[in-house]
Amino acid sequence: MNKEITNNLFEFWEEIGNSLHKLNISKNYKSIEITDSDWPNRIFDIHTNEDGFSTIIQLSREAKLPAVLTVEKPNTLNKNTNLKLVFGQLNMALNLSSEFDKLKANPNIIEVTSKNDIEGFASTASASFGYYVDKKVIAQIIEQSNKIKLFLYKLNNKYLGCGMIFIDASNNAGLHMIGTLPEGRGKGIGKSITERLIIEAKRYKSNYCVLNASLMGKPIYEKLGFKPYGELQTYRVLENN
Repeated sequence: MNKEITNNLFEFWEEIGNSLHKLNISKNYKSIEITDSDWPNRIFDIHTNEDGFSTIIQLSREAKLPAVLTVEKPNTLNKNTNLKLVFGQLNMALNLSSEFDKLKANPNIIEVTSKNDIEGFASTASASFGYYVDKKVIAQIIEQSNKIKLFLYKLNNKYLGCGMIFIDASNNAGLHMIGTLPEGRGKGIGKSITERLIIEAKRYKSNYCVLNASLMGKPIYEKLGFKPYGELQTYRVLENN
């Protein structure tokens, strides 16, 4: 199951890269780089040896590749002085049994379709995750991809949380970009968004929901029945000394 979870994430980024016409594919890696947005700039799906990583690092320093890369754990990159570990995430999955048919969609959660909602999603994601998500990126994803749906938690005309669902080639439903504004945390918003995405996954008749959880999100997903399978790590390429 761990491989399926990782594959969903990498296929998700590939789908976004294709939607934005910004996907770069080499024999050793794939990457997305956008000048006006921090997200989803990334090097991923890396298959290479130590020399290959040295080449990737050099290309990144020459601004020919993004400065961020995501790899599966275990790896030996923590010993590489040219890289800094930014964060780790747990690969988690939920088997969609019949008991989830009883979940009810929170009426405060809406699908992103309008210009205002697109801008709201971009600003909510930026504030939730601490990096800039450009509204033009969100607009193009909605326009170009039929595999990704975006949702917002809206209360009293204010956006407080966000989330995406991506259906991959194996019909696994990836839950991505689940975030809550600081002022909305501790109110069950993240849980409500996750439940809505599970309901969407059931509509697609997916067998599994998969996601990549932060330490903050892990307890929420465990209560919903998600189980951990492995770990991903994200590194940043350091500038030359």
